Amino acid sequence: MLFCWLWVPLPLAADTLWLENGDRITGTVLRHTVSEWQVASDVAGVIHIQAEHVTRVEWSGAEMPVSTPPALAKTSERNRPEDRPFSSRGGVDVAVEYENSAVDTHEVDIDLRQHVTQGVWRHRWRGNYHREYRDNERRDNDWELAYSPERFVTRKRFWQGRVSWKRDWEEDISHRFALGLGPGYQFWDTEQSAFSLSALLTRNRFTYASHPEERFFSWALQWQFNRHFWQELFELYATGRTGRAFSGATGFQFNAETGVRYPLTEWMSLNMAIEADWVENSAEDLRDTLYHVGVGVNW
Repeated sequence: MLFCWLWVPLPLAADTLWLENGDRITGTVLRHTVSEWQVASDVAGVIHIQAEHVTRVEWSGAEMPVSTPPALAKTSERNRPEDRPFSSRGGVDVAVEYENSAVDTHEVDIDLRQHVTQGVWRHRWRGNYHREYRDNERRDNDWELAYSPERFVTRKRFWQGRVSWKRDWEEDISHRFALGLGPGYQFWDTEQSAFSLSALLTRNRFTYASHPEERFFSWALQWQFNRHFWQELFELYATGRTGRAFSGATGFQFNAETGVRYPLTEWMSLNMAIEADWVENSAEDLRDTLYHVGVGVNW
């Protein structure tokens, strides 16, 4: 009995929580944090209440204040970045096409992605390789690497950096290097869906096969979206960025991918996607659009 008395808190007579809609809940406060209150009620049992809906608390114990408004706790909670546990997910999608007709076509597209979250940091890696042959003549051959670290300063606002490098052996724009930094906003992030936007100031370097190298600043708007449907049977995703240079030969840039993934097993999926890479440039205007269907391995 002494052991139980030491380890189990004795219930207080009656604590009252006043909610923002005017309701009040009377019972015994078992636990409270900056995000949640747990109240034991004789009628409804244990009730879990989000702290943002509580406007005032009246305690029955004399050792605590009679009225404890949680406004400061709510403000602190909303402004504090969420300390997320370590998580890692990624995958690789492979699309291969062979067409034997008047023009023999061989095409392969490999897309590698990795997403790591820990504490207030989020990291994204992306790698892509595309190659196409028509009648044994190479028409497309390029690869791209990108890395984006994100540091949350509040639960929804973050600072994002991005570095990317693209190499193309067939287009006049042979090298594209970009380094950017700017603010971002996470509109929502749940197990079913996520959406974020970020605006970056970017320093670019373009190397041409037949023109002098170009260096310029530009602004860029980036987006990340995914949504699971029908009990995670399908996943719709959309990523991309668009921007315009402040000066120089390059005016407008747009790169985006939209697709659907269908899980075949726990680790394998079928994917269909459309990818666009457009550059408005005085030396060469790019209008590349890819449609691919393939399988993916996820982890």
